[in-house]
Amino acid sequence: MRTRPVRERPGKRAWLGPLSLLLGVVCWWVPLGWMVAVVAIACATASILTDRQYRLDWTAVTGASVAAGQLFFTVFLMAMEAAGH
Repeated sequence: MRTRPVRERPGKRAWLGPLSLLLGVVCWWVPLGWMVAVVAIACATASILTDRQYRLDWTAVTGASVAAGQLFFTVFLMAMEAAGH
């Protein structure tokens, strides 16, 4: 059961959630942002799946959601271009 607050997570894994959020936001402004979005989702997944005694990190969830939006938008644009629109 996840009972401990995230802010008490020790070590380098504590930075995976905030890093995911940072990368999720940055991926919208850089060329080839979908690559950065994949890294953001990987960081968020690592943050969520490690140290299960800690609660879900809201920054990891938000970062993964923002990065997933970037990936969806990229696929949407690719599909529109392939369809000739």
